[in-house]
Amino acid sequence: MEDKRTLYAFLLIGLILLLIPYYYELVGLAPQPVPEQREEVTPAPTEEITPAPTIEAQPRGQDPPETAGRQPLPSPVPTATPEAFVAREVVVNTPLQRLVFSTRGGVLISAQLLNYYKLDGDIVDLIPPGGAGLALALNRGGGEEDLTGIEFAPDSQGLRLEFGEQATLRMTAELGDGRRVEKRFTFSADRHGFEMDLRYAGFADEPHLLVGWRQGIANTEEDPGTDMPGGFVGAQAIGSVAYMGPSGEEDRITVDDDDPMVSERGNLSWAGVANQYFFLALAPVEPGHYNLELYPHQVERPFLWERFSFRVGARIQDSGNLRTMVYAGPLDYEELKSYDLALEQGIDLGWPIIRDISKVLLVVFLQAHDYVPNYGWVLILFAIAIKILTYPLTKKSYESMGKMQALQPKIAALREKHKNDNQKLSQATMTLYKEEGVNPLGSCLPMLLQMPIFFALYRLFYNIELRQAPFISWIDDLSRPDEIMIGGFGLHILPLLMAGSMFMQQKMTMKDPKQAMLVYMMPAFLLFIFWSLPSGLVLYWTVFNILQIVQQLWINKQKFPISGSPG
Repeated sequence: MEDKRTLYAFLLIGLILLLIPYYYELVGLAPQPVPEQREEVTPAPTEEITPAPTIEAQPRGQDPPETAGRQPLPSPVPTATPEAFVAREVVVNTPLQRLVFSTRGGVLISAQLLNYYKLDGDIVDLIPPGGAGLALALNRGGGEEDLTGIEFAPDSQGLRLEFGEQATLRMTAELGDGRRVEKRFTFSADRHGFEMDLRYAGFADEPHLLVGWRQGIANTEEDPGTDMPGGFVGAQAIGSVAYMGPSGEEDRITVDDDDPMVSERGNLSWAGVANQYFFLALAPVEPGHYNLELYPHQVERPFLWERFSFRVGARIQDSGNLRTMVYAGPLDYEELKSYDLALEQGIDLGWPIIRDISKVLLVVFLQAHDYVPNYGWVLILFAIAIKILTYPLTKKSYESMGKMQALQPKIAALREKHKNDNQKLSQATMTLYKEEGVNPLGSCLPMLLQMPIFFALYRLFYNIELRQAPFISWIDDLSRPDEIMIGGFGLHILPLLMAGSMFMQQKMTMKDPKQAMLVYMMPAFLLFIFWSLPSGLVLYWTVFNILQIVQQLWINKQKFPISGSPG
């Protein structure tokens, strides 16, 4: 019976690994819409906005390359009536990014990450075709004035930064009636984040100024609509998300396929939209109450990931400014942590109960890579370290199983003696357990104590560091299933090795011939589950299984003498 319970426990682990992305909603982490209530925020006054200077004939560095093949930004009809103009592109080149702004609305229409590539070899662009980042709108309660059709005149045709440099781009819009808005961007060459200082004047009616992302974030991995089940990589974790600060249970709010959340919330740290590996976010620099709007994708079109969007804003006075940090880059823990704006909370470290464990494991994992430059070997060392850490628990579990197996003849004798009286059988069995010092749950509890570690490790294997990270030979991407093509069929070697190690483990623990079927069913079932999972996860699990076998061989050599006779 104890062997059977152990098998069921491993089965449960496998099921949870498969279904954990869908479990968040069941445990109540998905927020419910909150009724809207508004509080005024008085942004700090700032210097008067100066008119945009004439565009220079020579940009910094060489002329920015043309953007070929990009779909034009949609042109919504604004409430204001601007003069006709031809939209132009302003390109900011850094060693890490190529950012393209449109003078129509002053929006960001391309955010290429020069050190990251898609599977087809193209550079990752976080903004989908037709997307618009940093779009502005003015809300007066009774209506909304869309500024994405207004011309934002730049003070430069483009910028080019080298490592260690900083530069500023100003884009100014005249809205009429003395109203003016300026977007002042400050870029650092060695960071993916940049500051946006929104400066405004002439707004006596004190509207709400909203800035946000339209059409969300691009799918940077496989297309889940055309490549299933491999489409789990990246795409299925996309969602609009906000972090309210450590103020309660709803510190991290995610909207994936529910109704949008539109409210004004206090203590907002940031809002954004993320996929498995990349992140677009706005983080207000000044504390205060901000409007927060999170929008999901269309439920009837579940793979239209670009529909995720968000907005952040506040009520403005006649003149002043609103400063925000804009992040468009990878979910890199160390870089996000460096901004001191809680942006590292954009990395999904799991349920609140295991988040601290995940954070510790992630930090140790990244530090280990400083000494072992190959993440595959880091995973192997991690499996060894976790095995050592959990050794006392698994040892206790195996010893309890061994004692229970040694008691089986006496338990069978008790069943024969009290076969017609279940109450006496139960009492006699519990007395036997007490006399022999055996806990019938002793083999299960140590395994349950390990579950938070396993859940935390699950999040670790979907980290940006493993994306396209090679190991050895055919394992050239630890974030994807390993594959060797044989006769036109993609053979995944690591899941086969994992299933083989699981088979050996089950053969060693199987004592009752009636359990022989489970010896074959369990490895086959886990082979099906792990077949399309990331090779890094399967590598870790295989090594851990091998270590389990070694430990089991050692435990099996021990004897568990049982004294006394059945009562």
